[in-house]
Amino acid sequence: MVWNAKWWSAGDTARDAVMPAVVVPRKSPTPIVSPQDVADPETGLTSSQRIKSLAAIIASCFGVGIVFGLGYPLGALTFESWAQPTWVTGLIGAAPSLGIVLMLPFLPRVVTRVNPVSAIVVGCLISGLGYAALYYFQNAPAWILLRFLMGAGVALPWLIGETWVNTVTAEHTRTRVIALYAISFFAGFAAGPAILDYTGISGPLPFIAGAIGAALAVVPILLARDLAPDLSQDTPSSFTRAIWLAPASMAAAFFGGFVETLYYALMPNAIVSVGNSDSAALQIMTLLSVGGLTLQFVVGWAGDMMPRLKFMMVLGGLFMVLTGLLPWFITEPGWFHVLVFLIGGVLIGFYTLGLSLLGQQAQPGDLAAINAAFIMMYNGGSLVGPVVSGVAMTASPVLGFVASGLIACYIFMAVLASTPRQE
Repeated sequence: MVWNAKWWSAGDTARDAVMPAVVVPRKSPTPIVSPQDVADPETGLTSSQRIKSLAAIIASCFGVGIVFGLGYPLGALTFESWAQPTWVTGLIGAAPSLGIVLMLPFLPRVVTRVNPVSAIVVGCLISGLGYAALYYFQNAPAWILLRFLMGAGVALPWLIGETWVNTVTAEHTRTRVIALYAISFFAGFAAGPAILDYTGISGPLPFIAGAIGAALAVVPILLARDLAPDLSQDTPSSFTRAIWLAPASMAAAFFGGFVETLYYALMPNAIVSVGNSDSAALQIMTLLSVGGLTLQFVVGWAGDMMPRLKFMMVLGGLFMVLTGLLPWFITEPGWFHVLVFLIGGVLIGFYTLGLSLLGQQAQPGDLAAINAAFIMMYNGGSLVGPVVSGVAMTASPVLGFVASGLIACYIFMAVLASTPRQE
């Protein structure tokens, strides 16, 4: 065996001496490109960059929610402590919405000419400085003007934030991402009254808290400034054209603003009218907010699993059933709590689903303008809802409250039924 091995070794050596070695070039391995490293042609972002971009704008939305949620009760309670007439207190409540509605028609042009990050920073800066000015100008006319200007300022991060989300998110997860966006905003909104309960309305603390909320909205955006979408190609459109392009979304925005304000502004009156205490009414309102936050991702999941327009009809039908049951259960604490929890999820669901449907139907170049119209419709519903429902409740607080919500929902469902299917 040893000799045989040497023989074969010698043979190999002799053969190699006669025949030159043939060198076969080795191919370099083909690089494996992860799908996460491939940039989307529309956004220019990879999958990982898309996630970071969405995380930044969703985190920023929490600070915007604090700016909103703190300002409303701060104005109302301060005016009450100043013994202002109720109609003047109503003005301080309506001033931010009025500023938003009047500013929004001009903002799509701003969005196309100014970097989104810079625009958000400017809007938050106006809100933060507004809180500082409220502390130094302690009189009703100054507060009404300042709250108007703060509303106009916060319209920038509101519009750009929603346009950012709808531009960057993928279609198959659109409603779930927007649900997270809504959860972040309404969590900040709900935190506002809790912060005010801790700080009180006197002294500098509530105003510092409002300014901190504005700063919280800016920090994540600055960290992700290289991942902001390019909105410079958007084409400003007229309000009527925006409604024509996405009628179902506009109807959802108006109805969502109508019923949200109806419940948050006037439901405490209906609860107290049947013999409950103010404390019980506030607890119910907290439960309404908890239901909205908790159930929002369920709404988002369902909105991605089935045609969104069809699910909007389902949500409208569910609202009619739950609201119609209120007179029967408002004096039954256990069932009433369950009912309110579910209604909270449905209320915010109209906004979530409407915004998702807008992103699905709108072309990228029209997104900023249509989003501006969407926010205007929402604030329009917020202005109309309390007025119409307040008149209806003069005869019967509970039945007027329920009837105004049901009639509004019936009109909303009729609009949806006449909307061409664009699934």
